Amino acid sequence: MRDSPLSAMNSRAFAAWSAAALVVVLTSTNPVYRVLVLLVVLNVLLSLRRSDAALRPLFIAIGVAALAAVLLNTVLSHTGVHVLLTVPEQIPGIGGPITAEAVVYGVDVAVGIAAAVLAVAPLSRVLHPHDLIDAFPRPLQRTAALTGAALNLVPGVARNAVAINEAQRMRGGTGTRLRDWRAVAAPVVLSALDDSLQLAEAMEVRGFGSGARTRFAVVRLDLADVVVIAGALAAIALVVVARVTGSLADWYPFPTVVAPDVAVLPVIACLLLALPLVAWRRS
Repeated sequence: MRDSPLSAMNSRAFAAWSAAALVVVLTSTNPVYRVLVLLVVLNVLLSLRRSDAALRPLFIAIGVAALAAVLLNTVLSHTGVHVLLTVPEQIPGIGGPITAEAVVYGVDVAVGIAAAVLAVAPLSRVLHPHDLIDAFPRPLQRTAALTGAALNLVPGVARNAVAINEAQRMRGGTGTRLRDWRAVAAPVVLSALDDSLQLAEAMEVRGFGSGARTRFAVVRLDLADVVVIAGALAAIALVVVARVTGSLADWYPFPTVVAPDVAVLPVIACLLLALPLVAWRRS
């Protein structure tokens, strides 16, 4: 039984929605569409996430990746007419002018990274790992089972690391310095291997791979799922048409920053990604 606040969510519909969001984000570097997708997927994630799904580590990771993207683009791209400062040429790699255009493009890349990550985040923060298995086609059921098992092991490794670190601190270790974590690494790896062996033994006892996968309950597509899938396919189609016709062009702030062009079809595609908020109503 699902613990999501929504009454029905089909995993294949969610997978189609995530794929459509990724297509919209990655098809163009236009910051307007990336910001729209970012706002939509963030609302979907916050509205539909499971009660036991922690978002803080995800947001921290996205923040670190976004900051790295801005810094790297700023120091490595020396293109642009508005020079903020000049790094001595003697410094290899980053020597040269630091421009405002490079900073703007770094922010655009950071927004794209955040939107892309949040587009697939609901697959692990809204769906359970066993729900994700149903999103794969039947020929890939074994791959799906392994993916779900791997997703289940990741939080276990994190819990083991915290527990081992606390146990060593109770025995007199500080646990605050980087070298103290080297003593934690070996027990964490060993516990992860032990968990993997237990999982493999449990799968073997249950006859994994001996026949077709069985289900306790078959989740079928209802009207809301069909609406979400249709919206995802329509969003992909609109983006492809806009790209082919030239109305969805890439945007670059070089040599000077100009306002990005906005077309109707990509905006509609971005808005179609909000259908999960409407289709999967609260029970």
